[in-house]
Amino acid sequence: MLIDTLVEGVLDEAVAGRVLQYCGHSVGSRLGRNGISYLQKKIQGFNVRAAYGRPILALVDLMDTRLPCPSAVVAAWLPDRSAQMHLRVVVREIESWLLADREGIAHFLGVPVSIIPQQPETLPNPKEDLVSLARRSRRKAIRQSLAPRPGISAIVGAEYTAMLEEFTLTVWNVDIACVAAPSLARCVQRLRSLHE
Repeated sequence: MLIDTLVEGVLDEAVAGRVLQYCGHSVGSRLGRNGISYLQKKIQGFNVRAAYGRPILALVDLMDTRLPCPSAVVAAWLPDRSAQMHLRVVVREIESWLLADREGIAHFLGVPVSIIPQQPETLPNPKEDLVSLARRSRRKAIRQSLAPRPGISAIVGAEYTAMLEEFTLTVWNVDIACVAAPSLARCVQRLRSLHE
């Protein structure tokens, strides 16, 4: 099935595409990539678009919504959700889903798997944790790409998105990640049910 994606940013788009592919779907139009404010402002319009057109997979980070839980996000954002609009709330943010493939991310970062959190959806700030792990990498290229240089006010390195997009598309094991990321498992289950 051809499904459009609606996301906050480039990394989210890579994850959405990978998850759709894993579930046996194809990516249609790529929508959004303008941050949480844009998504929140425009989601009603995209909901109408989905009702009369192709299904849409919308991913939003729970952290960014400032709401307490996924059901609160759905209730506040889309009380009249179309059956074609698949709004999935990532707990807590997209990095949680990537960290959930512990062996894959450990190998990619060049760190021991023992230091990768076992329950990434419980982390207060998964992006911060991922950057912290990158700083401990045996590989200089990972440290320089994912972590900001000293004295820089940025929270991530200059190549953060590109490197994690590469990880998502070439290494990330969705099947394994589902075990440690319940919100990902629910997303996959919903997308697979569309084949029935």
